[in-house]
Amino acid sequence: MKRLLIFIFFIQSLNLFAQSYFLPDTIFVKKVEACIDSIYDYNFDYVDDVYAELNRKYPHHPFPDLFYSTNLYWKYFPITPGSSTELIYLEKLNSAIDKAEQLLEKNEDKAESIFFHLMSRLLIMQYYADNSLSSKVITHLGPAYKMVTKGFELTKDLSDFNFSTGVYNYYREYYPKVHPAYKPFAYFFPNGDAQLGLRQLEYNWRHGTFLHYESLFFLVYINLYFEEDYRKAYRYIKQLEKDFPNNLLYISYNVQTLLLLKKYNKVDDLITKLENNPHENDFFKTTAKLYRGIISEKKDKDFVKAEKYYIQALNQFEKYGDFANSYSSVAYFGLSRIYNTTDKKVARKYQKRALELAVYPHINFN
Repeated sequence: MKRLLIFIFFIQSLNLFAQSYFLPDTIFVKKVEACIDSIYDYNFDYVDDVYAELNRKYPHHPFPDLFYSTNLYWKYFPITPGSSTELIYLEKLNSAIDKAEQLLEKNEDKAESIFFHLMSRLLIMQYYADNSLSSKVITHLGPAYKMVTKGFELTKDLSDFNFSTGVYNYYREYYPKVHPAYKPFAYFFPNGDAQLGLRQLEYNWRHGTFLHYESLFFLVYINLYFEEDYRKAYRYIKQLEKDFPNNLLYISYNVQTLLLLKKYNKVDDLITKLENNPHENDFFKTTAKLYRGIISEKKDKDFVKAEKYYIQALNQFEKYGDFANSYSSVAYFGLSRIYNTTDKKVARKYQKRALELAVYPHINFN
């Protein structure tokens, strides 16, 4: 549920950058595109073969490592400290940064090199932010901002750099308010314009070439967690789910939005998809338990079953550490409501814990 200052979901842009910038072999381009689409659709069967071929053809370019990092991100979502995938994920992203910097030394204003440098560094920053490692995020802020400002200057060369401009404009204003740890560092960066940022994201969704889906996801995220406009978030997430019906993260966001809108009758099939998914870990199955708890409590008024679901979800979220704090807070809010009529002391205890863990306290499903 947390996202960093300028985090970007960028799979589709990888497709188009592969085609537009450095892959002259059109047959191989189609192979890469098909593989990336399959990753987005949670099919990872062809990744190793394509990665090996990318490495063989382009050993000094950042794209192969960024491509493989993307595969790891979706296949093992969420990647957390101490997990079996953490080291290789960060290794590939750092390798991509190193290769992009080498390209920049030869031509520092080259849009392609700036793009891959920015994407790789932002994914590292996102990883640290999602796992509450803010001190490690801070070391990347300066270099990332340098790449973002270069993106400001390259909007004529690549219109989708307007996306990073829009996200910067919005998050520069709102993110430090929600995450006070970043407030002292925000003063080192120019002010943004939140409303302009929203207009830029909306424009890029409708007119962008590479990052229109990323703009759409950010509009979902911003409207859920900052603007608290759930109806607008639902409109955006429905479009994403239509385009990517097997993306478990999008399904989860769709369920969340429907529950916030109290459209309880529309979520059963979506939760079932989360429960039956073949993902590498049980994260989405655990979120399904959380959502079943909300349905049991709010729709069915079966508080015994709801409590059972909430406690099961809390126990299973523990393995994901700080990454799952926002999800765990929702379960504690639910337990607090259940006990509010029978044991005020226990209810207050759960409420306190919910507020300690909550990043966005209004996401409580009251």
